[in-house]
Amino acid sequence: FPIWWYTAPTIINTFIEKNNIQDKTIIVFATSGGSTTDKATKDLQSAYPKNKWKDAGLLNNATLKKAQELVKNVK
Repeated sequence: FPIWWYTAPTIINTFIEKNNIQDKTIIVFATSGGSTTDKATKDLQSAYPKNKWKDAGLLNNATLKKAQELVKNVK
């Protein structure tokens, strides 16, 4: 998702709530012109603590190979 004022856009919250997503592992990756995914991941962890959140980072100007490596390296 695109970072929106340092956090996830509200459509992400709406999607999680409408689909009753819980007890899942969710890997956060995003695009941004100047911020990181740190605050977005922390905000989502606080709002939805039943999920396990992993921060993969930014995919700005990423190739398919870079995106695959980024997701593969998430621990």
